[in-house]
Amino acid sequence: MPSEDDEPDDVQPHGEELQNIDLEEIRESEFPGYFSERDGRLYQADTVTSPYPLPVDTPENQRHSALHKALKELIENNYIGPVQEVLALQEGQQKVAIDLGCGIGEWVMEMAKEFPQVSFYGLDVVPIATRYPDENVQFELHDITEPLRWANSSVDLLHARSIFMTVRDYSVIVQEAARILRAGGMFLSGEWGQFPAFHPVLPEARGNPGDHVPGLDRFYRMLPDVLARRGIISPVASTVHERLSRSGAFTDIHEHVYYMPIGPWSPDPMAQTLGKRNRVALTKFMNAIRPIFVAAGVSEGELEQLYNECWTEMFGISGLVSVYYLVSARKI
Repeated sequence: MPSEDDEPDDVQPHGEELQNIDLEEIRESEFPGYFSERDGRLYQADTVTSPYPLPVDTPENQRHSALHKALKELIENNYIGPVQEVLALQEGQQKVAIDLGCGIGEWVMEMAKEFPQVSFYGLDVVPIATRYPDENVQFELHDITEPLRWANSSVDLLHARSIFMTVRDYSVIVQEAARILRAGGMFLSGEWGQFPAFHPVLPEARGNPGDHVPGLDRFYRMLPDVLARRGIISPVASTVHERLSRSGAFTDIHEHVYYMPIGPWSPDPMAQTLGKRNRVALTKFMNAIRPIFVAAGVSEGELEQLYNECWTEMFGISGLVSVYYLVSARKI
C-alpha cells in the first residue's frame, strides 16, 4: 500500500510524478466488499464498472500464475525490446513503471527485483496482490476503465498483459499510454489470440484451421458475440500494433508472435511441459467463462455438446497452439 518514505535528494519525489490524490490503505474488514460470490466462485464486486467477466479467486489466480511462468519460459524473459535502456538509472529522475491488471503481482515483483532502482506500481480492480511487497513496489486498487492518476509524460514503462476483457474498448488503453508515457517511454502489450490455430510449420495451418477443429472454431466464433453483450469489443490481440500505429503517438512499434503448444504433442521436452500447462490453463479458462455463455442465452445442452467437442479436439489432435501477441512501442 502507499508509502511516504523520503526520496533521495538526487531524484524527483513521487509527488511530482503523480496527480494530487489521497491514497488510503485497505483495512482488513473492507476486503469482502471488493468481491461478490456466484455459484461458488468469487468475482469482482457488482459495484465495479469494469466489464471483466471472469472470476478473481484462487483457481483463476493459479491459472494466471501458470501462464505467467509458461510465458516466461517461452519468451525467455518478462519483456522484449529495450526495457533495460528505458529503465536505466538516470540522475535527477526517478524511473516509474506501471502494470495494468497486475493480478497477484508476479510480473511486478520479478521486474522490481531486476530493476531495484525503479518505482513499480501494480494496478488491479480487486485486492489480490501481496500486502507485503518489495520496497520499490506499490499495489493499488484501480479500475483501468478510468483515467490513471499519473500526470502527463511522467511514466517510463507501461505494461498491459491479458487485459482486453477489463475494458470495453482497448483504445482507452492506447490513449492513456500516449498520455502518461514520457518521450522515449515504452508500452508493452501482451494478448492471446482468440481463435483456433496450428503451429505454422504444420500443413493444417495452411488452410482453415476450423476445418480440423470445428468445435474450437465454433467456440471462438461465439466468444466475441458473448463478450459484446458485456460491452467488450474483441478481438484485440492482432490489432494492437495497428492501434498504436494509428494513434500517431508511438514509434519503433514491433509485434512478436509466439506459439504455445496445446497438449504435449511436440517432440521437444520443454514444449511438452508448456503444452501440458497450457492445455490445463485453456480448460480452466473455458470453464471460467462458461457462465457468460449461459447468460448470453446459450442453452446448457448446446454448451455441453460444444465443450465436449472442444475437449475431444484439445486432447486428441496434435499441432494445436495458442497464439500470443507481444507488442512493444516507444512514445514519440
